[in-house]
Amino acid sequence: MARQKRSTSSTTTSVTKRAEGTSFHQDAFENYLAVYAVDGIRFSAGTLVLFFLNVFLLIPVFSVPFQSLYVYILLPPLAVMNVWAVALIVAPRRLQLNYVLFRGVFGIVCSLGFMIIVQKFAYGMLGLTTPWYAIGSFAVYGFALYQYAKFHLRKLQQSPHRPKAGAGSRMPVATLTMLTGAGYLLANLSLAFVTQQTVAVVLMCVYIMLAFVVFHFIMDVHRYYWLRRVMSIAQGTSVHKTQNS
Repeated sequence: MARQKRSTSSTTTSVTKRAEGTSFHQDAFENYLAVYAVDGIRFSAGTLVLFFLNVFLLIPVFSVPFQSLYVYILLPPLAVMNVWAVALIVAPRRLQLNYVLFRGVFGIVCSLGFMIIVQKFAYGMLGLTTPWYAIGSFAVYGFALYQYAKFHLRKLQQSPHRPKAGAGSRMPVATLTMLTGAGYLLANLSLAFVTQQTVAVVLMCVYIMLAFVVFHFIMDVHRYYWLRRVMSIAQGTSVHKTQNS
């Protein structure tokens, strides 16, 4: 979705001040701190939650074999996300900044939800009994998320206008994250030859891939944090100027 920049002088000054106090590049940081356009909030909120999240989580949660544990874990955050999405659809302009946080929380619920569904496929359909698969799954997941976040933050330290030739310096981290996910996929594919339950293994691989893909949304929590800080500084500056005048 397209993002729109704020052009007020107080906000721009606040962004500059915050960038100077961090390791972030000023231009990259200013481009990063942009809210999403109001026009697309309704469609995106409805698509992300009312369709994508509900379909990909509710169907496997209630599918055979039914296990109430997964219902208790996943239904509460799903209910919250659906109510939140409806609120954004009703009042997108009023909740424009809130939508940034919504995307970040969506990424967390979606990504972790997919990993939890993978556990249902592994233990409910494949019949695994060892806890080491779940431990290993979330260990690999946490490592991949850490690498992605590290790569994401590193981009903010670089100029958005630098030559493309410098892109090679970013490859090791990105490649490491991709190889981690690919290795995890191959490990799950190998289960098909052991259990002969190919459908379950394919579903596990699809959900693992989706869990890694939505890392992009999770980083909007970081964006929201900085947006709130910058806007608070801008509001404080405006109040101070008003009092002085």
